Parts: sequence; C-alpha cells; structure tokens
Amino acid sequence: MNITFHKRYKVLVVAARSFCMALFIFMSFNSSAQKNNKIEIINANDGEIERTKNGSIKRLIGDVQLKHDDALMFCDSAYIFSETNTMDAYGHVRIVQGDSLRMFGDSLKYNGNTRVAILRGAIRLINKDVTLTTNYLDYNRTTNVAYYYGGGTMVNQKENNTLTSDEGYYHANSESFYFKKDVVLVNPEYKIEADTLNYHSSSEVVHFLGPTTITSKDNFIYTEDGWYNTISDKSKFYKNAYLYSEGKLIEGDTLYYDRDKGYGEIICNATITDTVENLILQGDVAHLFELKDSAMITQEAMMMQIMDEDTLYMHADTFIISTQYLVRDSIVKDGENIAIIDTLLRDTVRRMFAYNHVKFYKSDMQGKADSVFYNFSDSTINFYNDPIIWSKENQITAEFIYLIMADSEIDKMYMDKDAFIISKADSLQENYNQIKGKNMVGYFKDQGLYKIDVKQNSETIYYAIDDDGKYIGVNKMSGNDMLIFLKENEIQTITFIKDPQGELNPLKEVSPKDVILKGFSWRIAERPNDMFDIFLQ
Repeated sequence: MNITFHKRYKVLVVAARSFCMALFIFMSFNSSAQKNNKIEIINANDGEIERTKNGSIKRLIGDVQLKHDDALMFCDSAYIFSETNTMDAYGHVRIVQGDSLRMFGDSLKYNGNTRVAILRGAIRLINKDVTLTTNYLDYNRTTNVAYYYGGGTMVNQKENNTLTSDEGYYHANSESFYFKKDVVLVNPEYKIEADTLNYHSSSEVVHFLGPTTITSKDNFIYTEDGWYNTISDKSKFYKNAYLYSEGKLIEGDTLYYDRDKGYGEIICNATITDTVENLILQGDVAHLFELKDSAMITQEAMMMQIMDEDTLYMHADTFIISTQYLVRDSIVKDGENIAIIDTLLRDTVRRMFAYNHVKFYKSDMQGKADSVFYNFSDSTINFYNDPIIWSKENQITAEFIYLIMADSEIDKMYMDKDAFIISKADSLQENYNQIKGKNMVGYFKDQGLYKIDVKQNSETIYYAIDDDGKYIGVNKMSGNDMLIFLKENEIQTITFIKDPQGELNPLKEVSPKDVILKGFSWRIAERPNDMFDIFLQ
C-alpha cells in the first residue's frame, strides 16, 4: 500500500485524511525514536511511505531535516529504513554536531545503531579553522573518528597550512589528524613531505612517523621520527635526522631546532660536515647558530679536515666555528666630492677555535697545544700556550706557533719566542740535533722542512757525518742570525749572518752536558702515533 504526503487540492477530505495520516506517522516516528534511539524526522516538504516485506521505507523530499542524538542532518531527499534504523540521503547533505563540527557531501549513508556516517562526493569537514575536503569519508559518531581515503586536502586558515594525503583519520575529540601515504604539508615558509604524520589542530603540533623531509629557503631537514610545532616553529627529531644549510650537513641522534631563532642543538653522536671547508666536526653535544652561521661542539669532540689524499684529525674539549661578515663601502671620488656608491660589498671571514687540550694527527705532522685558532680566510693556523709540533723527525716548540697553508699543505711555520727544533741524530743512541733561537721561520716543500731562518740568539748543535754515514764529531755553533738548509731531514748547510762562533769536536771529547742546549726537552712520549692517540692526555 502507498500513502502519499502532499496537498490534494481537488478533494479536501482526502487531503485532510492524508494530513492526519502524516501527522500520526510523524508523531509515531518521534515516539519510537525517543524509546529506541531512532532517527527523527524534523522536516520535509513532501514524502511517502512504501510497505515492503522487510518493513517500511519512508521517502522524504525537499528541505529534509533529520536528527539523531545530538547530530542534525540536512539534505534534499532521503530514504528512511525504519526496521534497520538506517537512512540514505542525497543532495546538499550536511551534518552538524555540536558548536564546531560540520560536514558536507553529495550523499550520505547513516546507521542509527552503529552511529556510522558514510559520505561520498565533494565532501567538506569543517572544525573551527580547519577544513578537510575529500570524496570518500566515513565518520563514526560513537568514537568521533572520521576516516577518508582516495586523497584529501586539509586547510588551516589560521596558520596558512595546506596538507594533502592519500588517506587519513580525524579524531574530533582530540582535534587531531593522522595522515598516511604521500603526505605533503605546505606553508609559505616551508614544505613538509612525509610517509605518515599526526597533526593536532588544537596545539598545531605535527608528529612525524616515518621518512620525512622539511624544505625551506634556509635549510633542508630529514627525519624518521619527531615533532614540529607550527606555531612556535620549534621542532625535535630523533631517528636518522639531519639538517643541511648553506653547505653544512648536521646529523645526530636527537636534533632540536628553533626556526625563528635559527638555533639548533644536537645530543649524542653529533656530526657537522662543512662541504665548503672540507671539515667534519663530531661530538656528543653541538649548538648551532644558523643566523650567525656558527656552531659549537663539545664532549669527545673531534675535527677532521680532508686535505687532498690525507686527513687532519684534531681533538679538543670544545670547537667553535664562526662566520663574520665585514661590510666594505665602494667609494668614488670626483674632484673634491667623495660618495659611497655601494655598502653591500662584504668580506666573509670564517674561523675555527679549538679550546683546551688540543691534540692533532696528520700522517706527516702531529702536535698539541692548549688552544688553536684556524682562520680559513687566509689559511693560517695559530697554536697557543705550550704548543709543540712534530714534522717528520723534527720536534718544534715555541711560546707561539702559527702555520700558513697553501693548497692544503703547510707552506711556512712561524715560531715566536724561545723557538726550539730537536731531532734525533740516530735511532740507536741518545744523540740529538738541535736548533735554537728567539724566533724562527720554517719553510716547507713536499710536506717536509727544507729551510729554517733563525732570528736572534741563534744556537745549534748537530752531529756531523762523513760520506760513509759515520760520525766525525759534534758541531756546536752560535751567532745572531742563522740560515739552515735541510735535505731529507738532515742539515746540509748552516750560514751565520752575523757574529758566528763555534767549533767541531770529536765525539769522545764532549761530555753529555756539552751537547744539550739550555731549554732542551725531548717529549716524544706525547706524540700521537695515530688518530686514536689524540684523545689521550
């Protein structure tokens, strides 16, 4: 039997009877819903009921308004299946729940018993400032969880974030999203690409689960676990994390980063690779100052610098790399008038400071000092406070030593105040060649010392040998200035520039005290034999 709810203007009685019938059915729906939690009909412009063997089907048309618990549902037309307490809705579907959650779609299947809503076609889910659009959305009103698939886009108007993914979950109670597969979050300041991430719209914190990249104009970040606060621009990364910025690769077990301040911190296994200077810094704790292009690394800290086919290894309590920009004005003079035409020209000065217990190893040179200052701009290395350097067979000491590098090799070595060079004359006896002076300059060729210029208070002791390699005596000389040439670490010639004096004595005629210059100290036990020795004090 078919009962129709519409106005029959031709027969008033039939219309009245139909109206009464409709009112009875409508009231019975409400009564049943209150007792059995049924879907309630609030409004419809037109409708009809069809009786089937499986129960009645109610078809509603025009401005359909329905209610189930605290959710209101609107559509152009709907089918109500009373026996199963389910419904199908079509056209301009809208669901309103509470004060903040609204959903729109082309069609809806809703089960009043399971409280599951299935929306399809041009779907929008709006919760406060967040809007999700997709074509396939399932929403469980019991758990307040919405699931979409087949692609979706979420827009946060407040923070100007747009996120797309293949599928995702929305937890309305916690206002959080869980996105999977081809996840991309775009902000004017950065872009995040991930396999899986979780986003809390209330706190606006993004959690990364799986391989993730964050790209901005300033840097590139990779992680497989961590979080990022889109409001404060602070983040923390835990697994296989690294940051690349202006030629520097930064890695570690835990990486904290404040984008606004340009500050980062690495805890455990920190590594900073500077591709510009071919430097690698390692340690357990690192502090990064991105705006100043500077970094500090401590705790088991080590620096490695690649030099052609060799590598310099250096250990210190603390390393600091800093960059300073020196602004230069371009000045033009026209007669008596002087004008600055450009103030944007600037020099970049990059430096490295190594503090406390510095020790280094390179295959052709080793050394130690209390602190080291490395200026990359002019390729100079300065050693302070009891520096000592070993170059092949030579032990070199002074109050202050600095090296000038050229093409990744030592070109010159300056030794200021109490300069002293010692080398063992032979491996079997305790005989030592010695050169001493107030100041010295050493010249290098093919990674070896070949010339020494000694300034003021020059003294030398060296063991002279004949063509057969036998000792012929000990030569002890002194003067004001001295020039020494070496070949294969052996003294070839000594030239005194001013006031020379000295003598050659047979070995058997000299006592041990006569072959040792004042200030002599042979410190071979402190020399690192490999890269691991630099950590020994």
